[in-house]
Amino acid sequence: MADAFVGLDLGTTGIKAVAFDADDQELASHVLPTPTRRVDDGAEYDAEELWRVAAEVIRAVTAELAEAGYRAVAIATASMGESGVLVDGTGTPVAPVIAWFDPRTDTQAVWWADVVGVARTHRIAAIPPRAVFGGPKMLWTKDNLTSAWEAGRHWLNMADWAAYRLTGEMATDYSLASRTMLFDVANRCWSDELIEAAGLNAAMLAPLVASGERVGTVTATAAEETGLAVGAAVGAGGQDHVCAALALGVTEPGMLLDSIGTAEALFLVTTAVDTSGGLAEAGIGQGVHVAPGQTYAMTGLHGGGRIDARRQELGLEWEAFLGTPDADQVIDEVATDGQARIDELITATGSGAVEHIATGGGSRNERLIDQKRKIGGRPIQVASVTEATALGAAKLGRRAL
Repeated sequence: MADAFVGLDLGTTGIKAVAFDADDQELASHVLPTPTRRVDDGAEYDAEELWRVAAEVIRAVTAELAEAGYRAVAIATASMGESGVLVDGTGTPVAPVIAWFDPRTDTQAVWWADVVGVARTHRIAAIPPRAVFGGPKMLWTKDNLTSAWEAGRHWLNMADWAAYRLTGEMATDYSLASRTMLFDVANRCWSDELIEAAGLNAAMLAPLVASGERVGTVTATAAEETGLAVGAAVGAGGQDHVCAALALGVTEPGMLLDSIGTAEALFLVTTAVDTSGGLAEAGIGQGVHVAPGQTYAMTGLHGGGRIDARRQELGLEWEAFLGTPDADQVIDEVATDGQARIDELITATGSGAVEHIATGGGSRNERLIDQKRKIGGRPIQVASVTEATALGAAKLGRRAL
């Protein structure tokens, strides 16, 4: 049988497994909605339910591969960057998983800024204190779910949780660690200073590994659940945006990935962490790329979702909506705001000419891309790869071999 490589994408709206051959050609895929519980003004997940869905989509893909004469020899996971699973000493989840976009951690982020400090967090973690990151989620759980926190022994990022269920081993990669506010980005290690200042326990954080390093191999239990072969390699994956950048070849300094979805993420490859303070003043975060030796600067804004929200307000289908003045106005607004943020990113990093690559659902909106080209005055390449996040994860799984 021929070899295949699986990328698992734990996303906000869907959990997807995609298999590729050695030439990165897609062989099989399956997706199911991400099981999400809406609570108050936010959302959360059940970790066991997430795993059941992940195992189901992997199982569907491995079955399809077998029929086509392929076997999956390696797998890695890309995931949303800031949600985490609190598990006890047996690896059993003991608390709900707070969605990355859930605002309940605002209080903890304000406390962090006041007590741990904005400047100190930027200096070490290279990101501003914000509710979205992992650290405030840990503090919220500690403050509000006392029994669960006391029972908890380990905090795993979402991709780490999948790798743990596949292998029984705990580890996290640098790109996901970069989204916790507890990681020393320049030195690629957990920051004892930030962990102590936040009143957290360093022993709860998973060992750090480079993306693509082998975490372990598929256990007999995981093989039964997923259809993967016992002993298949499991690599450390990474944050979804960063894995997509790897798949699209956005790995060299000066390359800009413009990921246009409901939100718009702007990702610029750099060679080292900027310590001048310019990025901090602009509110731009930094982190470690899954491409060896590279770092990145990343910012974002509310993107393509604004266009669809305007369409829904008018109660129109897409084709009818695109013929209205409202469509012209909101597309121009999104393009203008995005370019302003790109200009801030380029200025703050001191970059010269950038190579602009667009991906995501919004990149299929030709009018939006044309307007971006007009305003920015530079070419924009629209990526043809449709499963970039999963492909990036599959590449990291292959690296684990």
